[in-house]
Amino acid sequence: MAVGEVERPEIETEARTLKLSGHVGFDSLPDQLVSKSVQNGFNFNIMCIGETGLGKSTLMDSLFNTNFESTPSPHSLPTVKLKAHTYELQESNVRLKLTIVDTVGYGDQINKEDSFKAIVDYIDAQFENYLQ
Repeated sequence: MAVGEVERPEIETEARTLKLSGHVGFDSLPDQLVSKSVQNGFNFNIMCIGETGLGKSTLMDSLFNTNFESTPSPHSLPTVKLKAHTYELQESNVRLKLTIVDTVGYGDQINKEDSFKAIVDYIDAQFENYLQ
């Protein structure tokens, strides 16, 4: 043995075998999490962005097979306003807490250059709230 080398004990390299009660893998992850998720319920946050009258509310109503309250907004709003509406839905034994963010006035201005800023600020604020 050379100077500076340390003698290391021999390590068994034989692999041990484990008995599994079921399949483990990426393809079974959804099955493993289903019961926990159904128990706790699901949280969905959706922001549907588009000009007034484009059909955003109709799309949300169709996706979730319900009629969400929606008040028509005029086409002449000077700025973009964001309104978050939270709903508790249940289908069979599955609970869903759904937050729909309405982008009132998006794309209705003559100068659309700053329309996206309120949306980006809202998304950034939501990330900050989540990470705190």
